Amino acid sequence: MRKALKAVVCALCLGAAPAATAQTAAPASGGPPAGAEAAGPVAPPEAVEETPLAKDAFSTGLLSVGDGGLAAGLWKGADPETVRFLLDHAPARPAGPALGSALRRILLSSGDAPTGAKPALGGLKLVVLARAGFADEARTIASLSNAPRSEPTVAEALATADLLDGATADACRRNADLASGRAEPFWVKLRLVCYALAGQRDAADLTFSLLRDQGVLTGGEAALFSALVTGAPPKATPAPQTAIDLAALRQLRLPLAPGLLGSADAGVLKAIANDANFDPATRVAAAESALAAGAMKPGDLQVLFAGFKLDLTDLSSAAEKANARPDDPMSDVILYQAVQQMTAPEFLRDKAERIAEALTIADSFPRAYAAAVLYSEDIVSLEGAVLPAREAARFAVARMAVGDGDGAARWLFAMLGSGGLKALDQPLAMDVIALTNLLAVLDPISARAVAEAAGVSLDEQEGGNGAPPAPGGGDDGRAIARIVDAAFDAAIGDVPGQAGLAALAMSDETAPADPVAAAVISQSLRAAGFNELRRRVEFESAWRARFAAIAPAAPPAPPAAPGPEPAARAQKAEAASGGPTPRLKPKPKR
Repeated sequence: MRKALKAVVCALCLGAAPAATAQTAAPASGGPPAGAEAAGPVAPPEAVEETPLAKDAFSTGLLSVGDGGLAAGLWKGADPETVRFLLDHAPARPAGPALGSALRRILLSSGDAPTGAKPALGGLKLVVLARAGFADEARTIASLSNAPRSEPTVAEALATADLLDGATADACRRNADLASGRAEPFWVKLRLVCYALAGQRDAADLTFSLLRDQGVLTGGEAALFSALVTGAPPKATPAPQTAIDLAALRQLRLPLAPGLLGSADAGVLKAIANDANFDPATRVAAAESALAAGAMKPGDLQVLFAGFKLDLTDLSSAAEKANARPDDPMSDVILYQAVQQMTAPEFLRDKAERIAEALTIADSFPRAYAAAVLYSEDIVSLEGAVLPAREAARFAVARMAVGDGDGAARWLFAMLGSGGLKALDQPLAMDVIALTNLLAVLDPISARAVAEAAGVSLDEQEGGNGAPPAPGGGDDGRAIARIVDAAFDAAIGDVPGQAGLAALAMSDETAPADPVAAAVISQSLRAAGFNELRRRVEFESAWRARFAAIAPAAPPAPPAAPGPEPAARAQKAEAASGGPTPRLKPKPKR
């Protein structure tokens, strides 16, 4: 429309100017107009630079193919209703950084929306981005597109971004300006928060009753909303999950412990990490979890860790402090700052010890991945140094975590040394076997080279995590069947965007160790053009299963007494040094 208007305006301008000149400048003698050149052609008008018309929010993206985005036809042939279903089931907290990268690259790619898509589909895409930790990107797409701000899903995405930023008043204004969709649970819950913020307790109480009657309260919302209505804090801080939960938590000024972040959306984790009002240990744990979900950049994590003011005595005795408080996220900060101070060559040995210690105390997938990312360059710089085999084992896992199969293999070769597997004591030999098997999930070629050098054969069984299935994100068989159907349609019809969304939805709806789901995820990522991410996802699943296998089981009711401390320490040491259950066998002699 704008291009057409521009053409009409230019035509009118070019046509009207001579007429006006003729009226005012034509001489009475009928000669040429005053000021006109007697000879010479008239210069053509200068070219006008045209700006592309804004597209709908779903079609608008921020990534080019060179930046990791998919080609412009990623949604060609997709059914808009199927895409809407997959977006509804997309993870708000991807299970690993590779899946987080896939989500980001799919939803930030530019490409025409499916034929027949309505503006609400673009708004839903923005909601998924905001919840998954890409609120700034969602805002940018909304501003670049012709997305109507009054469309409820577009407004929900922008209100979510406001809440994550701590701008609750701005989110409340969007709620007040909304003309349709006000009965949706998101907006009703937000109204309760807004009423409480404005001191309108009666209206908040009435809204709370409505939400309870509708049965739409989830997680810790009932406790949070009750506290907002009554003004009395809950007995214990509920675990936040959504941006609305976070807004209520901030309004109540409740303390938040690191252990309450297990169900938080990636966007909530990122917001907590960036909010100096929260406890430092909670911010660190939130940042590590956001990084592991693909929502936080490594550089941002480094800035956060470097920005904490620590007592110099902590840095001078970093190892002792970390060993005394291995479960404290601030131990990760102490060790990081200590390593950053070791710049002189004579500190190389101490530096390697501190990095290995940081990797050792990492007792969860997010924490271990964060350590691998933080020390990535340092570990590369240590290659070639003569280090103990146990430290080499830690560094091998860290290189796998960042997708460097070749680097991991070099550290495994360093473990073997010149004496091979037989020269190692039994625990270290088992480490080599377990870690080579783990490497096979990420980089089979490098793993075969290590296995050959160690004189063992790879067991060609499944990916090697050996972990029992854990409870999945959903138990609706019909939803899973529909995701599988969408995955098949995308693969057959060559619809990369839909294939990638099917992989993400399947990852959120099924158990991490479900072999059928793993196959659907893997093949859907392949169909989406993410072959380089496919093995990363498989590796992260196998690596994560190691932590799940050594995590303490949930106690039955009544609660069982905890096990002895030495046993727990032994489990933690096993998690830090080893991999999954070994699936390599001695190579048969020929």
